[in-house]
Amino acid sequence: DKATWLRSIALHSMNAYTDSAHIQAMGCTLLSHVYVAFSTDSIGQARDIENIINALKAHTTCSTVVSSACMAARNLCSSLTQQMDSVDCDKLNIILDVMDHYRDDLDVIEQSSGALFALCTSSKNLGQIPEDKSIFTIIIESLQKHPHSVELYRCCIGLLWSFSSISGRVEEFVPNLVPLLLKSLDMFEKDDEMIDLAVNALLILSKGGFQSVLAMLKHETFIDSIISCMFKFIDTPRSHSIQTGCCDILSNLALDNYLRADMCARGGTSRIIMALNHFCHDHLVVCTALFALANLISGADVEILRGSEISKTIVKSMQSHPINLTVQVRGASALWVLSSRNEVFKERIVQYGGAQVVSEAMTRFVASETMQSKGSIALWSLAVHRSLKAQVGQSAVCVVNGLAAHVCSEKLCEECVGAIKCLSIDEKTKKLLGENDALDLIFSAMCLYSENATIQQSALAALSNLSVDVNANQVLRISSDDLDTITNGMRTHPKVKDIQESAIIVLRNFTCSPSNCLILQQDAHLPGLIRSAVVNFNDSFQGRAEDLLQVLPLLNQ
Repeated sequence: DKATWLRSIALHSMNAYTDSAHIQAMGCTLLSHVYVAFSTDSIGQARDIENIINALKAHTTCSTVVSSACMAARNLCSSLTQQMDSVDCDKLNIILDVMDHYRDDLDVIEQSSGALFALCTSSKNLGQIPEDKSIFTIIIESLQKHPHSVELYRCCIGLLWSFSSISGRVEEFVPNLVPLLLKSLDMFEKDDEMIDLAVNALLILSKGGFQSVLAMLKHETFIDSIISCMFKFIDTPRSHSIQTGCCDILSNLALDNYLRADMCARGGTSRIIMALNHFCHDHLVVCTALFALANLISGADVEILRGSEISKTIVKSMQSHPINLTVQVRGASALWVLSSRNEVFKERIVQYGGAQVVSEAMTRFVASETMQSKGSIALWSLAVHRSLKAQVGQSAVCVVNGLAAHVCSEKLCEECVGAIKCLSIDEKTKKLLGENDALDLIFSAMCLYSENATIQQSALAALSNLSVDVNANQVLRISSDDLDTITNGMRTHPKVKDIQESAIIVLRNFTCSPSNCLILQQDAHLPGLIRSAVVNFNDSFQGRAEDLLQVLPLLNQ
């Protein structure tokens, strides 16, 4: 066909007259036109690249050959119907050398940067650049020499995005790269493809560590520029990627509560909520936005948050993606942070069904320790509000099931037992917990983690709530093993007042049952433990210690 015939003429001439700069330039120009006019899926692109790079390498000092060869390589890669497997490092380095050598020649630097970017984007596997070849230095100096070249900016921003993720040296160039990328946000304010590349390049830089973030924050307009991008690109082909990148950047920059409050005041939180509402069915945007919210909420101004629909938005996002584990985990985390800021958020979250959504997620993903952890903490935080205990308590079963599924996780035991302690104050929830074997799990957690003071204290507090049914006028009946578990906690933590006090409260509750009293009297060491607690803290624990000693054999003697 015509494409093959023209290509054969060009390649044959170039191979026959390798020393002729004129023929090499003309051959590359012909190839360039062929690639623009015809699809290259049937053309042997690997051999073509070799011939073009050889021409470039043999005539590096001839700007005409260099420009033509770079244009041919760029057009070839841009017209491919499928990506090449890989581009070896030598080819990239040859073009880098050209960029370095012709920094003052705008035409060559535009063509060579375009060729390099085209090679990068057309390759499935991008090779590493040797450490002595600093693509970032070349890009920075080229853009500084030609600050008004839109085409050069277009190619160089793409190169920054391509190489930032594979270079180990990008952090040292952040101070010089950031102003160039910020300028590109203004230069291409109506080009969502270029904005997408610039935002994702900035995202990579924001992940470079503390020093990189500080270098970004030195630019007063940085945060405003990112938030502005979120506002401008809401309904464009690349808006999903732009919104995701901007959310991640804001999250990475929120190093402390001062910065979080500043971002919130500038509209960062509002823009993230807007993205959640607008892209509620895009799980990638939702995941990123929820993660950013969970970070920013902790330092955001409460009044600004109260004026938004943040509670409803988070719950709605979780409802829209019920089978997406990441969405559920990040949503539960965001609800927990939000509920800890102000009591009004607890009420709104429960009002919009947040407790139920978290409970359903914990039930659906019971095998996920992370989901159980975030969910338990969220429900615990909501249940702190006294008027919400009964409503949140309806979700108590999922906490018990999470504890049962992950009882071997010490951290999760702390969180689940703590949640049960808070939920067990409500009478209806007590009954629900009792029917679902919460007591057995609490004793198991105490046995497994006897050295953990937090678990011991929370478990004993939960037992003090669960051991007495005021409405039925009944007391929990214990076994000698249950008593041993409690006394072991007292013995292991003699200097922790909360543990000693909670244990004495539980034991005092048990004495309301004659069968329990018999079991208590059989423990010869119990009176000594109680007396030690009284002496250590000079406290009779509101008379409960004396009441206990009255039913024990040593006092009778």
